Amino acid sequence: MPRHVSVFILLTDLAAVSVTAGLVITHLPTGHDAVMAAVIIVLGMVNTEISRHIERMRRRFSDTPHVNLTSVWTMAAALILSPGLAAAVVIALYLHLWVRSWYQVSGVHAYRLTFSAATIVLACHAVAGVSRKIGVADFLTPTFPQSVWVVPLGILVFSAVNSVLIAVAIGMAERTTSALRTLGSWNENAIEYATLCLGVLTAALLNWNPLLVATFIPALHILHRSILVRQLEQAAIRDSKTGLLNAMAWHTFATKELEKAERNGDTLGVLMIDIDHFKLFNDQYGHLVGDRVLRDVAATVRREVRSDDCVGRFGGEEFVVALPNVDQEEATAVAERICAQVREIRAPDNEDGGSGISVSVGVAVYPAAGTGLDDVLLKADNAMYGAKDNGRNQVRAATFRAPPSKRQT
Repeated sequence: MPRHVSVFILLTDLAAVSVTAGLVITHLPTGHDAVMAAVIIVLGMVNTEISRHIERMRRRFSDTPHVNLTSVWTMAAALILSPGLAAAVVIALYLHLWVRSWYQVSGVHAYRLTFSAATIVLACHAVAGVSRKIGVADFLTPTFPQSVWVVPLGILVFSAVNSVLIAVAIGMAERTTSALRTLGSWNENAIEYATLCLGVLTAALLNWNPLLVATFIPALHILHRSILVRQLEQAAIRDSKTGLLNAMAWHTFATKELEKAERNGDTLGVLMIDIDHFKLFNDQYGHLVGDRVLRDVAATVRREVRSDDCVGRFGGEEFVVALPNVDQEEATAVAERICAQVREIRAPDNEDGGSGISVSVGVAVYPAAGTGLDDVLLKADNAMYGAKDNGRNQVRAATFRAPPSKRQT
């Protein structure tokens, strides 16, 4: 890891240890706390054992940040346990996850485990601090209005502390400010908030009747399975490096759009985009930088089109876009905008501080360019090669002869 990233990770680990040590001295655990901590650890481990193969597969398919379901148990620990025992719950559950689910999974390293555990420990302490600041010793105590605010504030604080620390580490390591890359998708964050809400219910049931918490485990297992199914569906249609549709999925979606255009008498624009001199660039700067350029270009293309336009990675350094209900002039304008924005991307270079990226774009529009998707793709591909032959870093629209008009007899 780069030194500044290593320093940040180690400082976060040190902060978790130091804060926990300080809070243990001032907030001594009770016997009841120890019993509740043991119950939470056992239930959390049982839940992990039942779903460990699902979690292992999810971790293989996940890119950072990965959302696991331990927040159900760690949020409950933050709300009802003393700080020292809450930290002990986090450590026990994460060690168990490492041994039973994450060990030897590609990309999962020990420093990631300790850093993730440290962020959760700090999040637990932040939740306990919010409770004390508001003046609620026990979040179940019916004190109005304090008890109304402590739960939603606790959820927000837990998520904020954990997400911000993880996002900073990812941003520093990958030199990116992309919210999607550092904070994750809305779906992933929704899962996190759902588990935190379940953690609040778990804490309430633990204070009332701990045996009822066991009924959460089958529900969590089903939730875990449904998340894995969604990840597998995404993996089947998404390109792993860019997050765009893969070639097969794009062809399927674009075919449906063309069929719709045919039924309604509409048009469908197709853009074929190729990164100029990408192989030479890849050889000169390395594949890791090349992958970063692919992601940056993909993000630029996605940003410059409408949300319902179909964007895919066609293979290698080629991208393809389907634009429903646009004519050739409008499609060309979109291509020119993409071409201009890609020129603003700077790739790292140790010598001159950056190297410019450019693309060649071919444009074709149904039905003028052909009656089938493959015909339109071929015209767009030929136009793209025409742009390359003409000097690259430009847009070229497909040319065609208008069909002869039919005379009425």
